[in-house]
Amino acid sequence: DELAYFDMHCHLGFCEDAVQAARALAAAGVGAFSNTVTPAEFAEQRAALAGAGNVRTGAGLHPWWVGEYDVAANWDRLYGLVARTRFVGEVGLDFSPRHADTRKAQLDALACVAHACARTGDKVLSVHAVRAVDQVLDELERASALGAMVGNACIIHWFSGTSDQLTRARRAGCYFSVNPRMLQSKRGRAYAQAIPVDRLLLETDVRGRAVEAARVRKLLEETLTQLAVLRGDDPAELRERIAQTSRTLLQQ
Repeated sequence: DELAYFDMHCHLGFCEDAVQAARALAAAGVGAFSNTVTPAEFAEQRAALAGAGNVRTGAGLHPWWVGEYDVAANWDRLYGLVARTRFVGEVGLDFSPRHADTRKAQLDALACVAHACARTGDKVLSVHAVRAVDQVLDELERASALGAMVGNACIIHWFSGTSDQLTRARRAGCYFSVNPRMLQSKRGRAYAQAIPVDRLLLETDVRGRAVEAARVRKLLEETLTQLAVLRGDDPAELRERIAQTSRTLLQQ
């Protein structure tokens, strides 16, 4: 059966049984872009979920985990991993006070990822950008990782920047995955109205020891309903537009 909803940013690797979670999501009509936070987790998850047709697993080095990874010593390894992988995530920058001490390592890691994406192309990236939207776009543009020529699709997950940064990211061709918490703020709701329909995606950002497929589906449905009301769109048409964009990105 064709998948009806796509969770474009979640973390099945945090589950006790990712394989069972993937099966349950498939049974609920949900596809997923499962992000990892370290290269080691990616290696484990890619092997575990190799048979899950509804899930794509991203090669990640999350900015919160960068401090535990020696980017300089592992540059070639990280570059090679991203170069060989179509799906990349979660990667990016977090310059909030809690994570500011790893700023240089974060920038080094993103530069490595961006260069690998630019050199090989045809990537789908899920990007974390907290208090760092301009810096993320700067790194990707500096490496020539954005633009139609290289064919990379950059998804900014849970966008939390300024309206000017949203405009810049839109002009750069980025996609945006929206979760329920983003719609809890006035600014988040305004952003959800401003995102072009062909760049709009759904996500839950779920991560926990157990992923309940029915809850994931419900969160996606509720987010879709809210978006349709905010944007004045027909819910069924909006669901299909978003699902088709997701299918194209995930090659479902």
